[in-house]
Parts: sequence; C-alpha cells; structure tokens
Amino acid sequence: LLVSGEDKDKVPLQYLEEIARQLSKTFAGIAIEIYPMDTQDYRKLARAGVTGIAIYQETYDRSVYKTLHHGPKADFDYRLLTLERAGAAGLRELGIGALLGLKDFRIDMTAVALHAAYLIKNFWKAQVAISFPRLRAAAGGFTPPHIVSDRELAQIIFALRMVLPDVDLVLSTREK
Repeated sequence: LLVSGEDKDKVPLQYLEEIARQLSKTFAGIAIEIYPMDTQDYRKLARAGVTGIAIYQETYDRSVYKTLHHGPKADFDYRLLTLERAGAAGLRELGIGALLGLKDFRIDMTAVALHAAYLIKNFWKAQVAISFPRLRAAAGGFTPPHIVSDRELAQIIFALRMVLPDVDLVLSTREK
C-alpha cells in the first residue's frame, strides 16, 4: 500500500510510477491511498503495476465537507468521482469509505452503500471494498460531532454485509 498526503508536488506521479514499477517485481498487487488524479494518470499507474485504490470521501454531506476542506481537497465532486476515473483506467480494486463521526453515521453509511452499489454495477470486473474508520477525540481538543459507539459500528458492519454481501469490509487496526 502506497500512501501519500494531498500534495502532488511532494509526491509527484513520476515518483509513484517508479516505486510501483520496482514493487511490481516483488508483489502481485499494489494499492494506493493518494490524492485524486485524472484517468490518464491512473492509467500510467496501472501500467506501472498499481492494481487498487482506496479513497475516503470523508463525508457525503456537501455542506459538512465544505467546512472541512479548502485548497486542492475542496472539490467535492472531483473527489467523489475519483473511483470512476480509477475504474475507467483499469484498476481492479476500488476502496471507499466515510470518516464516521463527521455526520450521523446512518446518512453517510447509506451514501457509502449506494456509492458501492454504483461501483459494483458500473465496474463489475473490480472488487469493491468499504472502510469505516471511526473518528475519536484527539489531542488539541478535537471531538467528533457525532460519536459512533461500538454497538453502532457493529450495526454498520452487519448492515453492509446484508446489503452488499460481496464487498470486502475493512476494519481499522485501531478498533478493539
């Protein structure tokens, strides 16, 4: 898994391509968690050996999203359509998720499930995965506006398994 922040200048496409070429000599699958790109850039990464991508929409609520992001990450629609561009480029593993705690989990997870169903229908050769990381209180005084309990997390997992039986479910190692 290759992970970078949102700064394209610090981790340019050419650098990612070179790393993927080197890693593809050893690994059958290489996934990325990086900034959103255009389809032609995902094609370059696919040719270099990248097979999968994961990107969190963070929240599907446009107004909440707008309050959280400025700069390159501020374009809600561009981020939302990232997996379509990656799927069109031939990546065969498409991972999505929402940061639980920014909005009522029922709303964001319903949107995640609908997004996953759309991806399954339109990119049927790809495997779709859903992550559901919970935000927690952090240093500096941050407290998520909507705490998600252990019981609610279990409900999310069970509901996703029932409505989307073939998706991969990704649970953070931070969970108990």
